[in-house]
Amino acid sequence: MSEQVSYEEECQRAELLGLQPPDKAEFERKRSARLEQQLAEQEAAEAVMLEQQGESLRSAGGKLDELNSILSSTQQRLNRFKQTACGSLTNIFTRGGSLSGASGASASMDVPGYSMEQSAEPPQPPVQRQPQPMAPPTAAEVAAAKAAKRAMMDSQLDKLDSLINKADNAELAMSEQTKQMRRIAK
Repeated sequence: MSEQVSYEEECQRAELLGLQPPDKAEFERKRSARLEQQLAEQEAAEAVMLEQQGESLRSAGGKLDELNSILSSTQQRLNRFKQTACGSLTNIFTRGGSLSGASGASASMDVPGYSMEQSAEPPQPPVQRQPQPMAPPTAAEVAAAKAAKRAMMDSQLDKLDSLINKADNAELAMSEQTKQMRRIAK
């Protein structure tokens, strides 16, 4: 943003350059138009930034959903492995100390691939607002824009809360599965 010049400074500048001092009403009109344009540019930049953050949140949410899905599948496979290969100590000893059955079971477990799940919301193109030339926004338009921005920020906070919960669930699941695998390996 450019530095704002006061009327007195503009008069001093004109005097130094040997120009006519500007009309105060004209100066104030131009100044308010510049301020409105800067405000509109700032709001447009904030809207673009909010939209980009929304896209990032949707992407992170999808990745966390995928991670939690993989962890759920891994937990099911761990449970099956424990039931079949490590059901009881007698099962382990009756196999004659051979680990080929256990290694064959673990080799047959395939790791699920990364499938790109589509989010429920289709991606939306970024909003590009262009300031209207010389038409100042009405109070209702300003209030509506502020309300929309507030709603978008509230929505993003809700998405962040959801992401935090998903990440916590993933962390707990990974920790529990790591403990289970260590117990199985002993």
